[in-house]
Amino acid sequence: MFYFFNISLSPVLLTGYAVANDTGIVSIDVQDSRSVTIYSPLNQTYYFNVSDPYILSLNVSANFAASSWKYSLYRLDNNSWVYVDIPFSPNSSITAVIGGNLLTVSAFEAGVGWVNKTVIFTVSLPNNEPQLGYIPDDIYVCEGESLYHPFNATDIDNEVLSHDISPKNPFFTRYLTRVGIVNYFSIISGILDKADAGEVVNGFWVYEEVVSVVDGELDSDSALTNITVIGVNNPPNMVGLGAQTVWLAGENSSFDHQMDVSDVEDGVSSGGDFVFNLTFGGAANLFTIDNYGVMNYTPIAAELGIYSIEVCVQDNPLPIYHENISLCSSGDNESISVCDNFTLTVTNVNRPPEIVDYFPNGSLFTSGASAVFLNVTVSDPDGTIPDIDWYVDDVLIEHNENISFDNFTHVFGCGVSGLHYMKIITTDGVLSDFYTWNVSVSYVACPEPPSGGGGGGGAEYCFEDWVCDDWDVCHSVLSAFAVKSITQEDHLYWIEICNQNGYHGVLCGFQMKQCYDINYCNNSVPIIPVPVESQVCHYTSNPSCSDGIKNCHDGACELLVDCGGPCEICPTCDDGVQNQGEFGVDCGGPCPYQCPVETPMGIYGFIFVILIILLLIILLIVLYRVIKIMRNREVVMKRRLQTIPVNSGYRLSRSS
Repeated sequence: MFYFFNISLSPVLLTGYAVANDTGIVSIDVQDSRSVTIYSPLNQTYYFNVSDPYILSLNVSANFAASSWKYSLYRLDNNSWVYVDIPFSPNSSITAVIGGNLLTVSAFEAGVGWVNKTVIFTVSLPNNEPQLGYIPDDIYVCEGESLYHPFNATDIDNEVLSHDISPKNPFFTRYLTRVGIVNYFSIISGILDKADAGEVVNGFWVYEEVVSVVDGELDSDSALTNITVIGVNNPPNMVGLGAQTVWLAGENSSFDHQMDVSDVEDGVSSGGDFVFNLTFGGAANLFTIDNYGVMNYTPIAAELGIYSIEVCVQDNPLPIYHENISLCSSGDNESISVCDNFTLTVTNVNRPPEIVDYFPNGSLFTSGASAVFLNVTVSDPDGTIPDIDWYVDDVLIEHNENISFDNFTHVFGCGVSGLHYMKIITTDGVLSDFYTWNVSVSYVACPEPPSGGGGGGGAEYCFEDWVCDDWDVCHSVLSAFAVKSITQEDHLYWIEICNQNGYHGVLCGFQMKQCYDINYCNNSVPIIPVPVESQVCHYTSNPSCSDGIKNCHDGACELLVDCGGPCEICPTCDDGVQNQGEFGVDCGGPCPYQCPVETPMGIYGFIFVILIILLLIILLIVLYRVIKIMRNREVVMKRRLQTIPVNSGYRLSRSS
């Protein structure tokens, strides 16, 4: 044996006349003997109170003469630098951050360089209740609009919070994002209608809502808010009349028509609650219109020609409205008018309109993601300007009046394929002409939804934005199967899922909820899947706010066990009650607020007590002097009475 740089090597023994060769690789690791040792902080968890600064001793040493020191601190929770290359002296301190900390300590030796040492440690706090940011007492939203009201909640434990609003529908909550210890949410709704605003008889409706957030340790915070949906006066909807033709004799020799008007507040034209009027362009009125929208006209020979007519309808103001109706787009409560223009041709010979030109010519091939462009030019030999109507698969998509040329664009959308039809129909009200395009659509898969779920859509695609009601009450699987309200297949399925979740036997229940797309995409195949609308649950025959189970009843679901939703609001750090393990009223324990420290009486309190004592002494002295004076007067009077002779003739009165 011999040694080469402290590595033992065995010699090769050669015997006889044999020749032996041996090769190998010798790895020599020359290590730097310089090192840094970190005594504090160590690889462990350090616990602090909420109000404590997260200060730890920074005790280090090196086995060489270090001329300078520095440290860097990296936050592992959100992958960010807290401090970078901060100079320090050994046996000092460092301020850490909540969660995981990666500390790198570096020592420098002149002429050689830096030597590094790292340690990972954790800073932890007792779980603290999340704190909701500002939510106003009153939130206003207008009928015909959707609500988007952002709010936030802070959790110093750096947790992702869950969210809730109760009761649900028409309002829901949506998680947005988290930045540091702040979680961001919004209160949302779909487009609110007249029913949401309390119908015409109310003019508005106030929803009392409880907004809540919950952390991973099931601590919560809640706030009350009133959301008022303000009713507005919607404009009446009048169906366009389009081009009309009437002859001097024979069939269709009279014009009889009732305008088709509907209004959210005032009903339909047949109710007689509207005001109609007619205006004939460049001519005297040939006929009138009544409050039911009815027009009757029989022409005479002197009235041959083409007439441009405007018909208008006016609704009524709201009978009851909210004092803040000016917040809404209408701005007031005045009545609203809408108008429609049409042409009336009086003739004794009617000829059909014609499609003069169209593009493209022939069948079309496209993909579901591509737009189809069509245009058409029409004319009428009688001088009438005919209507132009565009249809896709026999569904009217667009109606046009008083134009002779029109462009039309249509996208079939993702998930659509096969043979489809696009048609143009032009009419003067009696006679018509049409052309049909055969369109072969190739399939295009729908794209992945944007991060975060729904969100509207875009020019080509509509992405669903799902919201859901609260879960229904929990139903017994055994009872439902016994009365045959569920099939045997459903019964076996629910039993299996219950067993997996620990709800055995009579505890096995199921509940449902309904979800809605507030973007109203109406995709034949949803791009974003519908949320789960059924689940197993802990069945109890009479769910209540005192059964020790987090369940749903009375039209809502509890936020935590026996609180929130249909029950009393869960204890919070701002409810004015000492509960949930608080050291004082809304302070200490799970609350992030420290209770005030009771301090001895201050100098001002001491001075106040001294003044009270002095005042009492002065009062006692004054009282003593008054009593002494009164006694002296009594003594003097007695002496005077004793010095008067009995037979002096004086007669003493009782008063003397």
